[in-house]
Amino acid sequence: MSAPAVHRHAAGPDRAAVQERLRARHRRARTARTAAVWGVRLGVVAAFVLVWYLAGALEWMSPVFISDPASVAGSLAGLVVDGGIWADGWATLSAALTGLAIGAATGVASGLLLGEFALFRRAVQPIVTLANALPRPALAPIFLVWFGLGAGAKIAVSVSVVYFLLLINTLAGVDGVDADRATLARTLGMSRLQRFRLLQLPSAGPAILAGLRLGSVYSVLGVVVAEMVASTEGLGLRLVQATNQFDIAGSFAILFLLALLAFVLDWTVGRLERRLSWGTSPATL
Repeated sequence: MSAPAVHRHAAGPDRAAVQERLRARHRRARTARTAAVWGVRLGVVAAFVLVWYLAGALEWMSPVFISDPASVAGSLAGLVVDGGIWADGWATLSAALTGLAIGAATGVASGLLLGEFALFRRAVQPIVTLANALPRPALAPIFLVWFGLGAGAKIAVSVSVVYFLLLINTLAGVDGVDADRATLARTLGMSRLQRFRLLQLPSAGPAILAGLRLGSVYSVLGVVVAEMVASTEGLGLRLVQATNQFDIAGSFAILFLLALLAFVLDWTVGRLERRLSWGTSPATL
């Protein structure tokens, strides 16, 4: 009677050891994948910088028009040391975040509302399509007339971009609700609030987060467009000033800061997508 007991007692540590080895193997594999991804990223960046340098050094293109990596790095360092760039960066970032928040909230709410009321959706769909077709750079001067040179016009342009992205993505997510589940929910007598909370929102969640991730980038673009048209501060204004002075290195440095700003917003939303159960894609930047 004692032998089986000894066997069962010995099996416990063996199972724990196997599980620990599997976890260690998984950690090593994940570390290897991460190292490989970063290796490819750094290789692409290095290749781009090398081709850029050679294009100027070998005069494939005139260095006057494309500058060179060293000059751009110097201009970038000068902008970072210059205290004024931080105020301009914050002006762009704060307007982009505000536009993203307002546009996302109103876009998701509108999408869920239109998804719930089919007749109203059919009535306003042509209007939504026409409004979405309006070019945002053409709207920027109108918003400047309405809201002035402050943050209001920049936020309005950003909202006009993000709103339609989230509206369309939310409608796509709502349309993806399984028809059998929707019928079952109505058969069970669920209220509109219950169907929204338990059926529509979880189904539309991945599409909403995908639109939010795209909107985080386009919110920055909308703000920059408004700043380039007319503004008293912001990275877009800095970019216009640099190009007007034919400062190509400074222009590329500001473009790098704008790309970095959009990347940080996209990375943040991507991390949010991974933490929420709605996220469906395991691969993120």
